[in-house]
Amino acid sequence: MSIEKITLPEQHYIYVASETDFAPEAISAAIGSGFQAVFEFVGANQIQPLSAPITLYTEIPDGPKMAFRAGVFVSAEDAAKASGNIEAATIPAGDAVTTTHVGPYARLSETHKAIWDHCDASGYTKERPVWEVYVDDPTDVPEAELKTVLYRAVS
Repeated sequence: MSIEKITLPEQHYIYVASETDFAPEAISAAIGSGFQAVFEFVGANQIQPLSAPITLYTEIPDGPKMAFRAGVFVSAEDAAKASGNIEAATIPAGDAVTTTHVGPYARLSETHKAIWDHCDASGYTKERPVWEVYVDDPTDVPEAELKTVLYRAVS
């Protein structure tokens, strides 16, 4: 697995904030529900997504629930259209480490750990957010071939 440090521009996104149990089925259902709400909003408001669906984590879980944001990158102008349960936020420009996970979503934690270990070995300060971009549609691509790009902000 190749992990690299990159510098990213400011990125705007819209999202639904959610929280779920750590059970894989609960995570899948909650993220799917969030994506459905976001993409219904995208369609109803003539928003042009700038990415595949994303999940963003702004904090380390410290209880029985995992908080996350299910969304999509959009332009600043489209982010300003957020309303109701659809919120907007920005990932500031800066450095991140990234790699591509290939395989089941249930094994993403292994790739996150590899990024964590790489940051420690490289002397990077691990920052937030951490996010995933789901490149492939799991209804079209076999689970073993799913590509997900992982990012972690660092300094």
